[in-house]
Amino acid sequence: MEKGKYVELLLLIELAENCHRDMMILAAKHQADADRAARKARAFEHKAVRLQRQLEAAEDSL
Repeated sequence: MEKGKYVELLLLIELAENCHRDMMILAAKHQADADRAARKARAFEHKAVRLQRQLEAAEDSL
């Protein structure tokens, strides 16, 4: 294999490794954002259930 082609392949491998690393970092960030959104959604759902129970209790006391 000629030296120029060998160097080109090494650079392509390094580029691929860097791209893979960047994609893994981005995937982890998106997963963290999704986890955070899911926690907020569950908290909102619990709050809605609590308010529904309060409303039902208020209606029962009328």
